[in-house]
Amino acid sequence: MPLLDAIRVLAAFEPPRDLPPCDLDDLANVLEAHGLAPMASYHVESRPLGAGLPARFRERLLTNYTGIVNDNVFKLVTLKGALRELKDVRTVLLGAAATVDWLYPHLAFRPFGELRLAVRGEDGARFAAGLGGELRPVSTGAGGHTAVFSDGRIELRIQEGLVEGAGEDAGLFERAVPFRAVGPGAARPAPEDALLLAVADQALEGLHAQLITYVDVRELVRLELDPAALRARAEAAGLSRALWGSLTLTGWYFPEVSERALALRPELGAAERKAVEAVVESARDPGRLRVLRGEQEAARAVVGPGKR
Repeated sequence: MPLLDAIRVLAAFEPPRDLPPCDLDDLANVLEAHGLAPMASYHVESRPLGAGLPARFRERLLTNYTGIVNDNVFKLVTLKGALRELKDVRTVLLGAAATVDWLYPHLAFRPFGELRLAVRGEDGARFAAGLGGELRPVSTGAGGHTAVFSDGRIELRIQEGLVEGAGEDAGLFERAVPFRAVGPGAARPAPEDALLLAVADQALEGLHAQLITYVDVRELVRLELDPAALRARAEAAGLSRALWGSLTLTGWYFPEVSERALALRPELGAAERKAVEAVVESARDPGRLRVLRGEQEAARAVVGPGKR
């Protein structure tokens, strides 16, 4: 698959010297749709593989790169400003806010997207009262387990635990590692929890998630993980099917970590494994930019978070 081969090259932190031949318009479309364009632009502008590529292709990626750099810096500054006075409220960074500085060699490699935090339910009121900047509550999710804050420019979403809306933290806060560069009470998740958080987000999209989220998983499986703890936490959170599917897809997209990823998969029964394999098969074409809503919902019903 020429397109997939080119994506693999541009999604690597240390890419080879040559870019495999493919349709560059198709490649640019996929890179932009899947959050990979800024990383690809960095490689194209700073590595030998960019030599000889058309200016139109490079300029398209560079525009994306510049926009992501500015957006990431703005969101990081806003987040630090919001958390600077929250000394007595423990927060755990979620999504890109937790992974960019930890897993990626450059701030621009990974779009921040939505700012998200985990906050204990009993700390919700103190969190809202202590937020710095102009962020104010604008909505609360069903059951009160999630909330959204906004300053009119960006949004900050909070949730209580591993799975959005579930209201169970399953030890997330106790295992989290302090990350005071963002705020005095800020932390980032333990590696096993970070992997399950990524998987939970992918499961909400029926594994038809942006490829940048599979880069997150690729880098997380390279860490020293406790397989037994990972599987036990996945089982408790209803994420075993999603974890199996995510690790399988990560091994497909990035063969260099396939052995590590597949070794972490939980055991599934024959019937549920067959169902997840069907979802994996439908999700592993990176050129498929749009998935029919009904198809995505059917996939989510198979792998989505939920007690077993």
